[in-house]
Amino acid sequence: MVEELKMKYNYILNRYYNGCNYVEAHPEEFNKYIDKIMQFKTELDELIKIIEKKQRISKEEILGGFKIC
Repeated sequence: MVEELKMKYNYILNRYYNGCNYVEAHPEEFNKYIDKIMQFKTELDELIKIIEKKQRISKEEILGGFKIC
């Protein structure tokens, strides 16, 4: 269960960073994509809360994702 949440977190985190990088490179597209980027952030926050109930999470994992074996 926790591993699946971590995998989902990593996937959404990657999409979040890609979205941020895209609008940074294309500021004219900001208004078009900001709602989706903020939705990713909300999903990440929710996943962190669930995972933290089961185990400790480091700042590095929050910012860089989880190492999944």
